[in-house]
Parts: sequence; C-alpha cells; structure tokens
Amino acid sequence: MDKGSYKFKTLSSKYDEFRGPAFLIKVGGTKLDSTEYPIDSLEVDLCADGSAGGCRFTIGGMYDFQKSEWLKKLTKTIQVGAKLEIQGGYVKKEDIFFGYVDECSLEYGADAARITVEGVDGFGFLMNCREPYYGGKKKPKQVVEELLKKAVSAGFAKSVKVGVLAASDVPPVKERLDDFKYLKLLAERYCMSLLCVNGELIFDDVVGTTKPIISLTTGVSLLEFRKRTSLKNQVGEVVVWGRDVNQKFIKGSAKTVKAGGSGKSAVQLAPKFKTAAVREYCEYVRTAEECTKLAQARLDSLAMDFVAGEGVCVGIPEIIPGRYIEIDSQDSDAKGSYFITKVHHRFDQSSGYRTIFEFKGAKA
Repeated sequence: MDKGSYKFKTLSSKYDEFRGPAFLIKVGGTKLDSTEYPIDSLEVDLCADGSAGGCRFTIGGMYDFQKSEWLKKLTKTIQVGAKLEIQGGYVKKEDIFFGYVDECSLEYGADAARITVEGVDGFGFLMNCREPYYGGKKKPKQVVEELLKKAVSAGFAKSVKVGVLAASDVPPVKERLDDFKYLKLLAERYCMSLLCVNGELIFDDVVGTTKPIISLTTGVSLLEFRKRTSLKNQVGEVVVWGRDVNQKFIKGSAKTVKAGGSGKSAVQLAPKFKTAAVREYCEYVRTAEECTKLAQARLDSLAMDFVAGEGVCVGIPEIIPGRYIEIDSQDSDAKGSYFITKVHHRFDQSSGYRTIFEFKGAKA
C-alpha cells in the first residue's frame, strides 16, 4: 500500500490542472482505452470497511445490427474470470484497480446494445472458498497468509501484506464459513484491518498509521464535504475477560481512546457516557496483557464510529482507503484528520472524473 504523501498543487501540475480525464481498462490481454472505445461510464470502489472492492463499466455503440455481431469481438474478449486491471487519471494514469471479471451482462434494444461488466478484487475469489480449515499448531500469521495467497495463486491479486500477529494457544478453526468471512473474524480478533488496494491484499493495523495521504481545502480542492457525529455505540470503558493457561480468570480494560483523528472524543464531549461500558469474554486471550490490548482495540474501534462523513474532489487516483486525509478549513468544525474507509472513483460523460471518499474518526 502506498505510504507516501501528496500535495494537491503537485498533483494538479502532474495532471495538467486535471484536464482531459481518461482511463484504460485491461481485460485479459486486451486494452480498452477510453479515447478509443465508447465507454459510457466507469466506477471503481476501494474499501477498508470490511467489504470487497469492485468496479463497473458500460460499453455502448459497439454492436453491428446488420451483421448481428459485436465489433472487435468484444464478447469473446470480455469473459467472466478474466483478469481485470484499470488505470485512471488524465494524460498520465495510475493503477486504481486489480481483480477479475465477476459478471457480464448483454442488453439489446431496438436500435442499441450495450455490455455491462462488473469486477471484484481478490477477496471475491475467497468468498467462493468454503472448505473447512483446521490450523493445528500453525501460527496465526501463517494461517492468514495461506488463505490470502489463494487469491494470488488464482491470479486475482498481486501480493499479500500481513502485519505482526500476537501468538495464540487456541488453534485456528474454520467451519461453515468462506475464507473472506473467516479473515474478517480473524481481523477483529487480532485488531487488524482487512482491505485490498490495487491488487495487494492487506491484513494489518492501518488505522494506527496516521500520516495523511493528502490535504484538501474546503471550497478549493474539496468540492463537497459532509460530516456527522453520533453517540451510537459510544462507551467510556471496555473490559475484556478471559482465562490463562491454568484456567484462572484474567481481565484487562481500556478507558482512553488512542485512535487517530484530532479534536475531542465522544466521552469528552458527552461526559455522562463515561459510565457506559462494554464487558466481554474472549476465549482466545491467555494473559492480562492480551486482554488489555483487545479492550483497547475494541474501545478504539467503537470510538472510530463517532465521526463519519463524505467528501468529493476532482478525480485523484492517489487517494486510497486505509489512509488518513487532512481537511483544511476556516471552519474549525470541518478541519481535522480522518480515516478513509471507502474511495469511489467515477468517470462519466456529465461530470468527467470525480473521487468520492467516505471517512470516519474518533475525534470531532
């Protein structure tokens, strides 16, 4: 995942003031260039919210009604299961999606026909892997890597990045779950995020890396901005209980939000919520330290839902989920640092290229 930071002015210069939006779709070995093919629209979704990423595009004007056939043999080129890569930008383009064709639809009308293609990233393949898994003495990191590498072996992902996972005496077991759902459970257990960015399957603590990928200014580089705060599920303390190797009760707790963002937490703004608490039992912890770590992760996870919102800017391929974005504004209520949970790149005939991002945060 890209760890760099960008300046809006530098990107504006790189993309010639963001003029002439264009994109390139690679399906298998065929290139569909937006300057050559009548592609009506393209949408790409990249997610760090526990869901798979995907894309959708529509091609019209490529059907010969007299010969009753698709031009350039499009239906032979675009087949389900084919590797799918997308580059987006302007004259200069950057990779924004890697996955495979998941669904292809053909529509015929009286005087028009079109093809609609939907793609999904490597997590889509893992949703179809439902065999049981019994890890035995394998370490958690090894288990996660083995599952993720299935998508790489199938050709639907490029690489795998797994962060440091705490050891556990409880062997990993998967039954009646597909691989993707099981990985989501493991991500919650080990306080990690699960996401895919440009073909890299990531299982890591990305929320803890608060360096912003870019700074946008309301009314200038940021076209639209919406933000809300909600006390739903906000608590002042999380307590986690467990048993050690001798089956004696152990516990750990957390009361201070350590997640990213700037400003005040929910409890700081609404002090009476200090008495609201979550108490849980976990069968996977074996030390009080592990209980405390899990309690802190649970508290931070709940706190990160305190702030949520959406922003719209000119199309910027460099914006990805799993990173923080800095919002600069004369309004102190808007200004701050927020974690990007979803990025939607959209190309269409009316508005050109826009990037819509969703975010969340623990501080307002």
